[in-house]
Amino acid sequence: MEQRILACVDGPHYSKPVAALSIWAASRLSVPLTLLHVLDKSSRQPEPELSGNLAAGSREQLLQELVELDGQRAKLEMKHGKVLLSELADDAKAKGLNDVSTLQRHGNLVETLLELEAQTRVLVLGKSGEVHQSDARAIGSQLESVVRSIKAHTLIANGEFSTPDSYLLAFDGSDISEKLVEKALVTPLLAGMTCHLVMVEDSQEKLAAFKRAAERLQAAGVNVVQAQLTGEVHRAILDYQASNQVDMIVMGAYGHSKLRQFFVGSNTTKLLIESTVPMLLIR
Repeated sequence: MEQRILACVDGPHYSKPVAALSIWAASRLSVPLTLLHVLDKSSRQPEPELSGNLAAGSREQLLQELVELDGQRAKLEMKHGKVLLSELADDAKAKGLNDVSTLQRHGNLVETLLELEAQTRVLVLGKSGEVHQSDARAIGSQLESVVRSIKAHTLIANGEFSTPDSYLLAFDGSDISEKLVEKALVTPLLAGMTCHLVMVEDSQEKLAAFKRAAERLQAAGVNVVQAQLTGEVHRAILDYQASNQVDMIVMGAYGHSKLRQFFVGSNTTKLLIESTVPMLLIR
């Protein structure tokens, strides 16, 4: 089965950055792009409880009106999604990407992505969906579930996209981060880019592993900038990225090391909220 870039688009706030990031990824990997819009009823704001202590007849009429309103809203959301997909697909083709398709699905986002996982080489999505699109500090309620569930590399759009030529790779000396270095070396997404290898750790044992990782990258022809950081993990990484104008942050999606909480706990949320550059979570 042919693998492709799968880009999840929702409301207007992150759809263009997601599309731009996915076009870049599809071009780098020379694979097709599919733009996906999922009508996920579970992500909507809950309906207000309006029935109260109304008489039976009034309650039935009100419930019927709510059902009809819900149906009308679903039709509008479907129409809006189709228009959005069409516009983004046309833009991708105008930018030179020939193999572009669109797909609209009803159902749960995570379940839909799992169904499409076998044909997904890289998943691209925004840090928040339509419900929170006006809040720059919000992240999508399903984002962590997606990262936990999907085995493909995941690109997360955090703002307006510009073509990256450098990336920050977070290293902590663990076996997981050693594998992350290996995978970073073989993915064409990062080929030819400057690697800022950073470690928020000061023990001598970790330092030796850090130096070996840098040497491994350099031996493979990667231009490496080394940095040993101190302080809170997410803050140290974000401060370094901003001060050095690094274009992308690369980390492993999971681990059992010090960085595990970074990916499955509050540190992930902090990074996603504050980061203004794309993140690549490598499997």
